[in-house]
Amino acid sequence: MRGLEAEASAQVKPLPVNIDGALAAVLYDLGFPPAAGHLLFIVGRVAGLTAEVFEEYTREKPMRIKFDVEYDGEPARSLESE
Repeated sequence: MRGLEAEASAQVKPLPVNIDGALAAVLYDLGFPPAAGHLLFIVGRVAGLTAEVFEEYTREKPMRIKFDVEYDGEPARSLESE
């Protein structure tokens, strides 16, 4: 990861190592396919987002503005085969 960080910084732009890069390096070294890295990345983000939403619902005043909307796009299509 340090070599990749140095080379990317020299050729493109500074690329600091973060937890996602470290996770990718470990999974690569262990022989996991790239898709496994994507899945583990998503699992971590879902856990954090879930905790954030739970905290908002239980501890804070809701920040979302709710208002009625009316759909004005294309009419619904039949999903039955024609």
